[in-house]
Amino acid sequence: MLGYIYPPVGYYPPPVAPPPPPPPPSSPLRWARDPNKIPLTTKVLAVVQILRDLRLSPVEFLITLLSHQDAYKDNAIGFYRTDGLEQLLNVCSADPRGKKKVDTWYQARAIDAFVRTTHQEMDTLSTIFKHSASDITPEALMDFDFQRDVTAVCEETAPKLRRILMAAAQTPRAARENTTKNHEPFVTMIQAQLAKSRSQNNNLCAIPCSFYFLSSGMPRKVIDTLAHAGMNLSYNHVKTANQILAKGQIGRAQIAARAGHAIGWDNIHLSLSEHVEQRTLAPPKVQTGTTTIIYDLRGLFDAQILRLKPILERRALGDLITYSADIRPTRSQSRSIHAHLEISIVELLIRDEPEFDYLADAPELKHATYRPPPSNHKTSEYVLRTTKIDEGSGEGTTQVNDNVYIDQLAFDQHALDDIAVPSYNDQKTNALIRSAQLMRMGDMSAILRLEQYQLAPGAFHVELNLSWLLLRIHRGNGADIGSLQYFIGLLSKSRLGSDKPDFETLVSLLMQVLVGAMQHYLEVETGMSFTSFAKTKPTASELLKIAGRIYAKYASEVPAATAPEDDRTFSNLHLLLRDLLTFYLLRTSISSGDFGRVELLLGKLTMMFSGSGCSNYQTELLYFLQNLRKVWPEPFANLVRDNALISTSGRSYVGMDKNAEFNINFQKNYFASKGVHASWDLLADISPNVPILRHLKTQFGAFLGAPWQGIHHTKASTKDQVAKVKSKMKEFKLHLPSVQGRRVTERETIDILEMGAASLQKTGLKTWGKAYTKWRTGA
Repeated sequence: MLGYIYPPVGYYPPPVAPPPPPPPPSSPLRWARDPNKIPLTTKVLAVVQILRDLRLSPVEFLITLLSHQDAYKDNAIGFYRTDGLEQLLNVCSADPRGKKKVDTWYQARAIDAFVRTTHQEMDTLSTIFKHSASDITPEALMDFDFQRDVTAVCEETAPKLRRILMAAAQTPRAARENTTKNHEPFVTMIQAQLAKSRSQNNNLCAIPCSFYFLSSGMPRKVIDTLAHAGMNLSYNHVKTANQILAKGQIGRAQIAARAGHAIGWDNIHLSLSEHVEQRTLAPPKVQTGTTTIIYDLRGLFDAQILRLKPILERRALGDLITYSADIRPTRSQSRSIHAHLEISIVELLIRDEPEFDYLADAPELKHATYRPPPSNHKTSEYVLRTTKIDEGSGEGTTQVNDNVYIDQLAFDQHALDDIAVPSYNDQKTNALIRSAQLMRMGDMSAILRLEQYQLAPGAFHVELNLSWLLLRIHRGNGADIGSLQYFIGLLSKSRLGSDKPDFETLVSLLMQVLVGAMQHYLEVETGMSFTSFAKTKPTASELLKIAGRIYAKYASEVPAATAPEDDRTFSNLHLLLRDLLTFYLLRTSISSGDFGRVELLLGKLTMMFSGSGCSNYQTELLYFLQNLRKVWPEPFANLVRDNALISTSGRSYVGMDKNAEFNINFQKNYFASKGVHASWDLLADISPNVPILRHLKTQFGAFLGAPWQGIHHTKASTKDQVAKVKSKMKEFKLHLPSVQGRRVTERETIDILEMGAASLQKTGLKTWGKAYTKWRTGA
């Protein structure tokens, strides 16, 4: 049989079995090499090739991988957990083509995201801005700060909206380069308006703005128009809020008055229209009322200090003051005054001179202190409602007293039977109070008898009347070299022709004359020009030595040089500069808040008023010295001293009467701005709120960069005027008693200190003593 014959089993080995299949790969791609050693570019290109072979685009691959399918869930979670999305968007935005598409995509959706963010920010802002008129207390308004309470809140709670508004308010170039205009207050007010538009209860910013507009005398229609713009409350709401606030202020005053207080008042003259019809029973062109302010007492640690009965007993039985013991300065006081005057001369020499800034903290130039106020002390003031009562008579004064204590402060008639009240006023008001005390001497209670008032002269009116006194005594003639009238003509001070000119204008003249004279004497004593001397950088001790020589030769109480009897130029100028130095020392002592420095000058001031024939202030200072030395117990006298000078701002100090002038001027400006719509009722509601409104005006002006009435104005330079004075003194050699060819001054200026001392010793004290005895006994 032919055919294929299989070999028998065992003759050949069995066939080899195929190898087992490999295990499934761990990933779709299996590398023949270690992946960590393959460059990224190679990896990416390999993946791209695979996707291309599979007909799958990278975008389709990424979209599918990040989809919500369960198979790719872990990949999506990992992608969004990292910053992969941000990196992807950054890569796209780096390419101009990608950035254009990303921006187009985002702009279509960003508005919705921004709206959601804005809602969240404004909801938070609204919770902070949510205030009604009743929520704003006087204390909160006095502490209100636009930068802290509005701007900072907007920056913190609505930063994204604020950034958008800032971009809308200024160009990119202005944002980079502008250094003058500040857009932040503008943007802050827009945010506050938006909060107000969001809810009528968001009044945190609207309420202070409302009081600012009201106190500025803004017309009703304008206030209502701005209310629709979200800037403030409507006029009716503002008026109601002002009345509520005034009522609250009177309530605070009632509480403060019962804890011990000082008081002062002054008249307020309000001019009506210039075209008031002159007819029977027509209102007068000028109407007069009274503004009263009470103050907290600094240093009142024991209510027993205010006991009135011991004061009345001492007044009835006490001795009268004498010239030698109570008026004439003692040797110790004279030395202290001398030291203060020498420091004052140095102050005048280096004032407004940047070359001497290195002496600002020199201890040798610090005045000795006696009763310095606490640092950063602020006096709390409570303005009562302004009334139409004219305090310019004894009867008017009693009406003011009754209105203050019975009507406004709501005291029981016997509440002050054993409580003394320090009262600081101008001389006329104090004289009227003493007159009213005589009129009411037989009444049933201390309030009705006006016995509670313990009177002291207001420091500002002492300073004011001293300046007028110096102008009258030292005016001279325009042809008399070195007289005030000569310097008035030299410096073209055209508004100083009257006997009682504007105070600030007069002070400006007096200081320019004084500074120019001191600089001339410095050049005489050193033999150098003022500029050259400043370059030598003298020490404080050297300046004090020069000031001592200047004082001894040209401004001491006893002239060091004698002049011919027929030429009074040198002696008259010597007396002028001596009195101007005293005036300057009084001014700086008042502004320091240290009444001890003022008290050093009381005897000297009494002599100056007496010697010049100013009997009213001579009498007032004698009353004051009598109280300080003989009547008031030492604790109460110290209380009067410590509260004679006040600071409502925590900075400079003024007399209580000067602070009353500030309040009255505020009310006058408000009344004038209202025009025919002004009324005493409106003024009565505004006056208690004046301290708050003054604070808000200052705050609002500083916040917007438009200070109210120049609070932060630049001080005008008077160097040209000082240079004129110095030049003329040098030209006429006014440091010499006699100069050949110099025009002779025949009229002799009286020495008011010498004449005052003689007058007080001869008749002044005796005449006053008789009047005082009659007053205290009620004769």
